[in-house]
Amino acid sequence: MSGLAEGRTWLRVLVTLAAACGGGFVFMLLRLPAPWLSGALIGVVVLLAAGVRTRLPDLLRDLGMLLAGAVTGSAITPEMLRAAARYPVSLLMLGLTSIVIVLAGRLVLERVFGWDRRTAFFATLPGALSAVIAAVASVGGDMARVVAVQAFRMFVLVAVLPSTIFLAVAVKGRPPQAVIGGGDFALVMALALAVALLFGRLGIMAPFLIGGMIGAGLLHVTDIVHGTPPAMLADLAMLLVGAFAGSRFAYVEAGLIRSLILPGLAIFLVTTVIAALGALATAWLVGIPPAEALVAFAPGGLEAMVMLGIALGLDPLYVASHHVARFVAIAASVPFLTRWIAGADGRGGA
Repeated sequence: MSGLAEGRTWLRVLVTLAAACGGGFVFMLLRLPAPWLSGALIGVVVLLAAGVRTRLPDLLRDLGMLLAGAVTGSAITPEMLRAAARYPVSLLMLGLTSIVIVLAGRLVLERVFGWDRRTAFFATLPGALSAVIAAVASVGGDMARVVAVQAFRMFVLVAVLPSTIFLAVAVKGRPPQAVIGGGDFALVMALALAVALLFGRLGIMAPFLIGGMIGAGLLHVTDIVHGTPPAMLADLAMLLVGAFAGSRFAYVEAGLIRSLILPGLAIFLVTTVIAALGALATAWLVGIPPAEALVAFAPGGLEAMVMLGIALGLDPLYVASHHVARFVAIAASVPFLTRWIAGADGRGGA
């Protein structure tokens, strides 16, 4: 019986990967941007909508994150770091924008749709879904609503944002770089894996993505290695990240999704408009390309947005630094915010 169950498990894995590959291939044929990220996500979601159970093992998820981190870190060069002086003002604008997103989104869910304070608050937080889920479990709130609204927002962002940016903003691809040699690539992956495993032991968020990025970045910024990973590996990373993002819908019931269509759309519109306004204001204030600011400020998941920036040919250090900073800030503040919310509920305060 165990052998039969294991066979079914691997069959679901193969079907999930086939759906992700099919979606990416269709997007590539249609010449849509970020095909192996957006297409893979949509392919898995279509599979779920058809009633097919999906599965992506942790090993493949971690491999995708590690490759994504290595691809991102390989673009961190000394020349890029010299341009980082503009980031403090941009990060401050990101913090202010995130606060406005939470306040406005929570107000909409509470006043318009009658959600309770805790559920509305956690459903509105941009990114850091793992920390948000842990907080909901400890302090209370409707877990299903939170996950559904957060996943819906991320899904629409990854599926729609690339095409929107290409239509609205002139995005220039990054100049082609030499492909890294086989020995150098092995060194990059070895250090990336070592840092990722260390970060996992230390309990650092997204260890394979962040560890891979730091490991590869250290070797590139010190000029020990040069060049970027082959395009095929970058596409594989996007495929696995997209499949992972789509698989998050597996635990959300169809009936609940239908009941959350209006709240999900409302939160998506409110948070995305506020994020876009903050991004465009920052682009004007700091003097950066609007496309980079739009992706860096997008209220989506860390992994998906970082890979989206890579797929669009944007500055990976700028995009990643903003999403990592927001992730860290939210993850670090959630325990204190949950205590504050619990105390306000007990006092009947606002």
